[in-house]
Amino acid sequence: MLERDDVDRVGPAHFGIHPDALSAERPDPRPEEAKRMGLSRHTEEGAVLYFASSLDRGKPAHRMMAWILLVTFAAPVIYILLVL
Repeated sequence: MLERDDVDRVGPAHFGIHPDALSAERPDPRPEEAKRMGLSRHTEEGAVLYFASSLDRGKPAHRMMAWILLVTFAAPVIYILLVL
């Protein structure tokens, strides 16, 4: 078996990615409560939370998307209140 020189013996690579490469990823924008509850971007609720928390209020397109999300989630509640 051939020895690989790109893999550290102390910490083996995860799926061929060197462990030091994972630390260079973007920081996790989720709130601490979401992390404690186990909501990640791999769950339905966590994916929406991950997307919404990654929006930047300084960018106009992100602000527009935030308003679209707000209307999307508030519209059913407003409709139910109007019907009642």
